[in-house]
Amino acid sequence: MSEESLSISSGAPRQLEGPEAQLLKRLLQAAGPDWDRPELVSSLRGTSMRDGGMGSLRLSRGAEIAARRIGRRIAELEYPDADGVPIIASLNVDDHGQLFEIDVWKVDFSPVIHLAPPAACGGGQSLGQ
Repeated sequence: MSEESLSISSGAPRQLEGPEAQLLKRLLQAAGPDWDRPELVSSLRGTSMRDGGMGSLRLSRGAEIAARRIGRRIAELEYPDADGVPIIASLNVDDHGQLFEIDVWKVDFSPVIHLAPPAACGGGQSLGQ
């Protein structure tokens, strides 16, 4: 998602669902030891993005969404969906270094079938601190 993704959020912040939490855990592990903390997953809320069914989420600790802007990507995972089409999931922080969004892109632009990466998926890529 991009800076304008604020305008394409859907709904109120909510607790992350199973596959969303699983994906976030894997991305936090990929981001490195400073981010790999289980309490982060339970403390965050997600707001679904209008992305054609791919599963992108704006992250927050409540209703603080208003003035945040995308900063940089800190981790990325690539894994196959159930139909074999690659999914690329990126974890982005805001301009203050706080978790901002999970950007999910299925390379053929079709809706994601299974959001959580399979157990056999590699560890992902950390993109620096």
